[in-house]
Amino acid sequence: MFVNFRQHIKGEEAIKTLILPPVKPIGRLRHRAYGLKPFIAILKEEGLDALPILTDIGIPLSALDDPDYTMDREKELAFVASALEALDRPGLGLRCGPRYHLSFYGMLGLAAMTSENLAEAFRVVFKYLPMTWTYMYWSLYTENGEAVIELEPHQDIGKCRPYMVERSLAAGYTVGCDALGFTLPLTEVNVALPEPSHAQLYRDTFNCQINFNADSNNFRFSESYLETPLLQTESESARIFAAQCEQICANLVEQGSFSEVIRQHLLQLPNQIASLEKIAERLHMTPRTIQRKLAAEKTSYLELVENVRHNLAAEYLRTTGLTMEEIAVRLGYADAPSFSHAFKRWTGMAPGSMRESNGGRANGRDLRPGPSGAQSA
Repeated sequence: MFVNFRQHIKGEEAIKTLILPPVKPIGRLRHRAYGLKPFIAILKEEGLDALPILTDIGIPLSALDDPDYTMDREKELAFVASALEALDRPGLGLRCGPRYHLSFYGMLGLAAMTSENLAEAFRVVFKYLPMTWTYMYWSLYTENGEAVIELEPHQDIGKCRPYMVERSLAAGYTVGCDALGFTLPLTEVNVALPEPSHAQLYRDTFNCQINFNADSNNFRFSESYLETPLLQTESESARIFAAQCEQICANLVEQGSFSEVIRQHLLQLPNQIASLEKIAERLHMTPRTIQRKLAAEKTSYLELVENVRHNLAAEYLRTTGLTMEEIAVRLGYADAPSFSHAFKRWTGMAPGSMRESNGGRANGRDLRPGPSGAQSA
């Protein structure tokens, strides 16, 4: 089995062997617009015309049939959020994920299908994640004879979070089944979300035990399947397809966006919103240089901080049991009233009202990195 990284992590109950660690692309990620087609097909089935939303967001209809048309994450997330709100149907992610068959990924699908075994197929997919449409950090580890595919959502996907978690779990499972050529038997699926009204759809999709309010999002199966040879294994073809994937990924990740670099640093620092001076120290630049570079991209440090604060505040309120005072501290506010005032300015509602609208206290998970700055997936 191909193993590009291996680390033993001693947990409370078992020792995990990390096989494929999470990879975080550097740069501003763009997705190919045709990846919206499965979601738009479901909208059509439900009687919702996606064209007005696409037009309002600034995505031309012709882009859906153009394999080279790419869109930035802001437009993609804005479209998904608007469509979810307009349709207001539960479980759309679970319905959409299984439509992302390996063949839908083009060159990446070919590279995965011609891999040596299932572990190698997942390695290929994880390596070239920019060619997918995920908003997750993916990892693979083994534990007590089980293989675990784990995914951690990006921290700033806002209202799209439940949809993206469900879609990614279902899509990841579909990739495994397609690579093997048969239905991969799962032992359990863990979901770091409260149990929804459509819980039965989870059971129908994965055909195994589903655990809600879990510490992480993952699906598990027997470790032995990682070594299973794939039906279309062809080493020479796999190398050729992988070389093509390298070129495509380079085009999908923009390296020139300095504001994206700052945004990523703001998200990665543990339990705080860093000062401009702290970011400057990390980048070995002066604060004035940072301000000048951001101004050239028609933004500012304060604008980026406000954007990150807004998105993280929504994440904390929806997915953790942190108090208002704790959230205020993590976002760099002097006290809870200051945070509440800012939140009302962003959303027009009090932070407590948002938490209540999402079912009250969540499962108590803190999604920011721990003291070491590490993140699980």
